[in-house]
Amino acid sequence: MLRCPSCNARLNERVICSRCRADLTALISAEQAAQQWFTKAVEYYLAANVEQSITALSISLGLNTTRLAIVFREFIIERQCYEILDLLAQKRVLAAKRSLYKVHFLFPYSKQLLHLNLFSDYLLVNRTGGA
Repeated sequence: MLRCPSCNARLNERVICSRCRADLTALISAEQAAQQWFTKAVEYYLAANVEQSITALSISLGLNTTRLAIVFREFIIERQCYEILDLLAQKRVLAAKRSLYKVHFLFPYSKQLLHLNLFSDYLLVNRTGGA
């Protein structure tokens, strides 16, 4: 943290703002914890453990929303979408729906995942229904 969130004064690595006397210990601790969770998220992703990566990333974003964490979240969503599209291309609609459910549950506000879910629903209905 470079500046006090209360008065915008430079902190110079202090935990108490010299201008407004705000105690920033909890905020700095939250930032550090967020960074640790983000590091775990990347490590889990590199170990091909996507679900744990998403969980760690969600915790990190809950503690401190950084641009890097947001970009990583979008990257994971994009990669998961490609994997789901591959399953759909192989006509493995139910496997795609299972993957979508897991990812969409963890990223409920992703428009990309919502659209992919609607598309897979369409394919599922047409595969088993009238087509």
